[in-house]
Amino acid sequence: MNKYLLPYDIFERHNKIASYINSHDTVADIGGELNHLSLFCKPQKIIVANLNTGDVLISKNKLPFKNNSFDIVCSIDVLEHVPKNKRQDFINKLFDIAKKNVLLSFPIGTPKHNIYEKNIEKWLTKKGENVTYLKEHILYGLPEIEEVKKLTKNYNTIISFSGNIKINEMLFKVFMFDPKIKILRKTIYFLKLFFNILTNNIFYLLLINRQFSQNINRVYVEITKNI
Repeated sequence: MNKYLLPYDIFERHNKIASYINSHDTVADIGGELNHLSLFCKPQKIIVANLNTGDVLISKNKLPFKNNSFDIVCSIDVLEHVPKNKRQDFINKLFDIAKKNVLLSFPIGTPKHNIYEKNIEKWLTKKGENVTYLKEHILYGLPEIEEVKKLTKNYNTIISFSGNIKINEMLFKVFMFDPKIKILRKTIYFLKLFFNILTNNIFYLLLINRQFSQNINRVYVEITKNI
C-alpha cells in the first residue's frame, strides 16, 4: 500500500514517528498494526509486537524482550489503552528495552477532546460500528498533559503536539462516510483515496508541531537515553 492512501490520522502519527528513525536503527513497534510504520521508514530491522498479530505476540501483557534490545522502541496510540495505574510501568519497560530512544504518540485528554470522543462514540454506535477502542479511551481516560509530564519527569523528554479537534473530526467523518449503494460506495471509496493523496502532506504541514491548547488532538513524546 502507498502511505499517501492512508487516512490522515494514521498517516500523521506514523510519518511523525518515522521522522525520528534512521536507516541503521533497529526498531520495536509495540502495539503496531498491519506494519504501517514500514511504509514510512526503512530501518535495519522492525519488529512488530502485539497481543493478536505481529512478528512477536505479547502474552499476559508482558513484553518479551531483554533490556537494550532495540535502538528505538515506539508505541503508537497504545498508552490510552493502558489503565492509568499501569502506564508508568509500561513506559518504564519501553525505556528498558530501548538502547537510544522511546517514541510515543497518543490522543491527548483535554476537556474538548474528551467531549469529542464521547460524541463520536455515540455517533458510531448509532451507525452500528465497532467502538471498542473508543470505549477503552473513555474507560481508562485519555492521558492529560499533567499526567504526561508526571509519567516522564524522570526521563530526558521532548513533548510536542499536533492536530485540531474540529479538523480531525471532519477528516474522520470523511473517512467513515460509506454509502450502502454498491456503485456509489465504490466511487466514494476511490474518491477518498484520491482525497488522501492530495491532502495528507498539506494537512501534515498545517497540523504537526503545534502549541499546546484545548483544541489539539495528539501528543508525541521522545525519550532519549544517555548513551
